[in-house]
Formats: sequence, C-alpha cells, structure tokens
Amino acid sequence: MQTAYIYSASRANALAQSLLTKTDIERLLVAAPGMDLHEALKETYLAPYITHVPDGSVPLAIEQTLIDAKKLIHRMAPHGDMFRVLWVQYDVHNLRAFAKAAARKLDYDALVSVVSRRGIYEPDYLYKHAVAGTLNELQPEWQAAYNEGVRLAEAGEIDRVDGVFDTLFFTMATRIAKKAKDTFITTYLKAIIDLYNIKGRLRSLTHPTVFPAPAFVAGGTVKQASLETMEQVLAALATLGGAAHWADAVTYVSETGNTTRIDARVDEYLTIIAKAASMDMFSSASLVLYYLKCRESAANIRTIVVGKNSGMSEADIRANLRLAYVNP
Repeated sequence: MQTAYIYSASRANALAQSLLTKTDIERLLVAAPGMDLHEALKETYLAPYITHVPDGSVPLAIEQTLIDAKKLIHRMAPHGDMFRVLWVQYDVHNLRAFAKAAARKLDYDALVSVVSRRGIYEPDYLYKHAVAGTLNELQPEWQAAYNEGVRLAEAGEIDRVDGVFDTLFFTMATRIAKKAKDTFITTYLKAIIDLYNIKGRLRSLTHPTVFPAPAFVAGGTVKQASLETMEQVLAALATLGGAAHWADAVTYVSETGNTTRIDARVDEYLTIIAKAASMDMFSSASLVLYYLKCRESAANIRTIVVGKNSGMSEADIRANLRLAYVNP
C-alpha cells in the first residue's frame, strides 16, 4: 500500500510548484498598502481564490487554499485518516474559541471570523455538539475538556483554558499517531511535542511573571529534566536545526516576550524535517510537506498583508516570514 505514496507524492510536488515564490514575496513587499497590495496578490497563486470569495477577502481566500489542500491530501493518501494529526489542531482551536465565547455569552455568529474549517469537523457542526453537550459522540474527552474550558473562562483563568485545550490536542494527536503506526507521522508528532515544551519553557524563563510554565507534555525526545535552565533550553533548541536557526528568534523573545519569530522558525523547522524525510518515495512525509508548504505560503501572505497594513517596517516583516523551501 505504501507504493501509493509514489503517485501522491509526485502530484503533491507538482502542485507545490504553483505556490508562493520568492519573486512573489519581493513583489508584495514593495507594494503599497491597500489596493496596490491587493492587485499584487492577484499575480500570485492566490488569484483564483480572491476572485471567488466575498469582496475579494484575502483572509477568506487564504483559508480556502488550506481547506482545499486538506481535502486533496485526504483524497490522495492511501490512509487519509492518519493525516488527522494535522487537522485536529483546528478542531481544538475551534473548541477553545467556543469555550471562551460561552463564558462571554456570545453565540456562533460572533465566532464566524475566528473559527477554522480546516478541522476534522465543520465548525458549525462542532458548535452544535458543544452547546448540546454531545461532543463525546464525536471524540472521547472532548465534552469534559470543553466543559472545563468554559468553567475556567467564566472564572477568568484564561491561561488555564489554553492549558486544557493544549492537553486535549496532544491527547488526540498521540492517539491518531499510535493508531497510524506511520514512521514519519510519529516523527512529526515528536517534533511538535519537543517544540511545544521548549517554547513554553523559554517563555517562562525569560518572562516568568507573564508566562507561567506550561505543563510538560510527554512523548517527545527532550526530557523534562533537560529543560530546567536557559542553557539547557538553548542546547535543546540547538539539537533541532542548529543554534543559528533560532538565534534571532530567541533574542526577540527575550527582549519582547513575543513569540512570533519563534513560531516562524518552528514552522520552518517542521518543513525542513518533512523535506528531508520526503526523499523516501514511500514515505507519508511528501504529503505532510505539501500541506506545510501551503501553510507556509499562506502564513507569508498573511504576515506581509497584516504587516504592511499596520505600518510594520520591512525588516520586521521579513523577520516573521517562513522561507524554508519557498519556490524560487
């Protein structure tokens, strides 16, 4: 059955060639905010999407590219359900949003702009189960996590709300990976766990009064005892892509508490390991890589559009771009 990845990988690699290029990025960076930038976007892979969403909405167009990528991967893969390890984070994101909204007495209409359709379930369907108390009909643990999230949100303990849903994500992702028994999916999940633990510890060490240490997630390659000091955290990061890959982002977190640059480097690192694993023509890594490239293109457009429209300097915009394996 693994030979099916030869065809799907070839198709995914061909489709990836049409994504955002370095030339596109440079063109977008020199465009003026507003209409000039919007017209420049129509010269990228986003063009057919912009013309088919209400009011040419860039956020809606970006989201649709990723929804389409998800559906395509599920169709092409010999075992499509194991790629839920990529999609379940969006269901958890939606449940998190629902819980926080419930505490503020907001209904679904107030959430349309913040929910994602990249999850396993459509967000409106998920919402109906959440308010009906029937989430466990979809997945075990979901209703209990949602109820606890609502309770904590009502109490104003937002950091703990995030912790509940982070735990739910890793529980679900681990279950999916164990069921799949796929080498790369397992490797990918371990990397996500390591990066979550390291990033959380880095934030709590640099700004302890603002960011309490999150619960350690088991299942990665980095042990909790190896993240006690800043020196250990930096050493752990260096094992994941090299110290130079993280240097600027670590400095930025230390100075500002802002993790946007770390997030960009995390996305790049995941793309790098998927690219390396995709050299095996029988690996599921090729399809994961395709989605990560789609997400990388989407994130770069979002970074440029938001940055330029908010008056951010070009240097700051560039620092937040994901440039691993962007098409030339």
